[in-house]
Amino acid sequence: MRMARMVSAQDITSMHCGGSVACIFEPEGPTELAGLLHEHPDLLVLGGGTNTIFGDDVFTRPVVRLGAEFAFVEEAPGGIRAGAATSMKRLVSYCIRTGLSGIEFMAGIPGTLGGALYMNAGTADNGIMDAVIEIELTDASGSRTLARDRIDCSYRSGGIPEGSVITAARLSLQGARYDEVRRNVLAFLARRKAQPRGFSAGSVFRNPQGHAAGKLIDQAGFKGRRIGGAKVSEIHANFIINDGHASTADVRELIRLVKQGVKERFGIELTEEVRIVGQ
Repeated sequence: MRMARMVSAQDITSMHCGGSVACIFEPEGPTELAGLLHEHPDLLVLGGGTNTIFGDDVFTRPVVRLGAEFAFVEEAPGGIRAGAATSMKRLVSYCIRTGLSGIEFMAGIPGTLGGALYMNAGTADNGIMDAVIEIELTDASGSRTLARDRIDCSYRSGGIPEGSVITAARLSLQGARYDEVRRNVLAFLARRKAQPRGFSAGSVFRNPQGHAAGKLIDQAGFKGRRIGGAKVSEIHANFIINDGHASTADVRELIRLVKQGVKERFGIELTEEVRIVGQ
């Protein structure tokens, strides 16, 4: 088992802020992962770090990150089987090359398959759990497979049982022409090119039912609002950008102000999509 100590949170998250992580374990297979979960029931699972922000102090809870052994894509009945550590970019590229359609809407979404499944990432209309046939999980007692109809997922929630870690999934995909899949992927990439650049964790808030969070934040007058090195993007108000000098405290305070402002203006309580852990 690989292990790293006192890792900078800036180096392992897309928001590029926070303090240090005391210990990161990288198991080399499901058996080692199950042993870790048995020994450390409070483990924090970290995927690609695109939706997680660590506090400014030392994060003392043990962190587990799946390594190369969990990063693979292969043909499987009904579509493909892929490891949880596989990047979404690699997965979408594989679908283009092999002419498989069904998850083009995930093009341009960063992070890993495991993280995407955990939060049911996707668009306003589609979530990646829609394509799932079954998910492979590991917990302290070992590994098991869970069929899609036994998973209670919802908008921005994969419905994964507490204490379980996604290690792989089988996705239902349909055969299609290479040029058709590529054209669909390029269309989604074109939409996301307009999203803000720079250090961020993507969309900060979930869209309330019947509303777009970014529009509410914009109408509440928060575009461009800054706390320290953190700023609400002028391009898309549901993004907070780190100019390279933001602390997690800056980000927290900006989130608090935005939530307060939207609640006062519209009576709507925004819910964070990003995960902030630690102090």
